[in-house]
Amino acid sequence: LALAQYIFCENKQSADACGTCAGCTKAAKLEHADLHMSFPSIPPKPGTKAMSKYYISEFREFIAQTPYGTTYDWLQFINAENKQGNITAEECREMIDMLNLKSYEGGKKVQIIWRPEYLGKEGNILLKLIEEPPADTIMIFVAEETESILPTILSRTQMVRLAPISA
Repeated sequence: LALAQYIFCENKQSADACGTCAGCTKAAKLEHADLHMSFPSIPPKPGTKAMSKYYISEFREFIAQTPYGTTYDWLQFINAENKQGNITAEECREMIDMLNLKSYEGGKKVQIIWRPEYLGKEGNILLKLIEEPPADTIMIFVAEETESILPTILSRTQMVRLAPISA
């Protein structure tokens, strides 16, 4: 999220985003028009597909309360009970459609996929997008267990390991 904020910052400092410009404040609230988020979700009601867009306000609240929360914490937050969250084929297709549009604010577009481990075989729908993203499009995959990500996706990404945060 800090990287996305830095990308949208209109007044970048030598080592960080300014934190005060419009780009920074929108990104910090996860409300920037060119910041797209996908994460594991469940169907909101029977007969409806699981899609991140149905839970974006809850996700913003979850990140504000627990920025280092786990997938389990997230699924409990949306009362998934014993349901398994996932990122669906429909969501993958919507990502492709959204990222092929021009940016709303005339700059870069950022797609964050939080927990790409929850992309099943349908994640293969994204392969061409990952290999050849549209101009000025940055995709960030935030994973806990890289060994659980589809090998076809993992082979097309550049991995940056971050040190665990202290308790």
